Amino acid sequence: MARHRADRSDHLPPPQRRRLRRLPRRAAHRTGTAVIAASRYRVALAAAVVTAVVALGSIASPALAATTGKGKPGGGGNGNGGGTAQLAYAAVGDSYAAGLGAGSYLETTCYTSSKGYPALLDADANLALAARPACRGATTADVISKQVPALPANAVRVTLTVGGNDVGFANVMQNCFVLVNSSCESHIVAGETIVQSGTLAQNVRNTIAAIIAKAPGARVAVTGYPLLFASISRYQWAARVNTGTAALNDAIEAAAVQSGAVYVDVESPFAGHGIGSSSPWINDWSWLRSNDSFHANAAGYQAYAAALRPALQ
Repeated sequence: MARHRADRSDHLPPPQRRRLRRLPRRAAHRTGTAVIAASRYRVALAAAVVTAVVALGSIASPALAATTGKGKPGGGGNGNGGGTAQLAYAAVGDSYAAGLGAGSYLETTCYTSSKGYPALLDADANLALAARPACRGATTADVISKQVPALPANAVRVTLTVGGNDVGFANVMQNCFVLVNSSCESHIVAGETIVQSGTLAQNVRNTIAAIIAKAPGARVAVTGYPLLFASISRYQWAARVNTGTAALNDAIEAAAVQSGAVYVDVESPFAGHGIGSSSPWINDWSWLRSNDSFHANAAGYQAYAAALRPALQ
């Protein structure tokens, strides 16, 4: 596993590469009634667990949520509003690219949110969101096979957030933080192995290549993931998972650079806003909001959008 870094602010790019500058840096006898009540509780709990597992790990077919930018104030678009032509923009990737965690969902298959970073970027005068096939649970293979075909060939800006599901994000969250059990570490190790072997980086390179093949004129901006947990956390495995996320981001960054894409760091802007901090930008586990758990909230996606904007000009 790559080294653990409490501060990644000195990680600067080579001069030949377009990249964002990092910002500075988680027992009495039961009566018959009581027995029935307990039984009902167990059934309800089991149902909640199933719901949580589905929310964390299901891979759904992407729903295409297209916006054509109809004459935004200060800009034009593809509609009837006139004005300056906008850049055709598309967003592909996993739940972080869909906006899971932010609420205000446009549909509940992929959990596309009107508060996710693609929607926030679409509100910018210079961008028109032409395709948004990003979907929760998506792996790199899903992006290539299900999402890239939905990209318009004339897209000139494409954002990509992917890789977490390739290394078993759902398995780690379920077994280390939701229903904590003895298999936790084995799931973490499995993900670490995928990163260390170079498999993850190759998967990301393949994904970027597929995007460029479909939209040859596109500038591809690839994001990493925030460290989920504050440095002091109530969770036993928080530090280990943060270390793994940092290594995952390193692999994604290397793949982006090697592929001619722009890598966009989000570790730095999320610093001090992990689960357990006084101002979290990531949703903690909740039985009542299991879909949103361990994903960015609305403030977090605003940070994503702010980090991405310079790369999409």
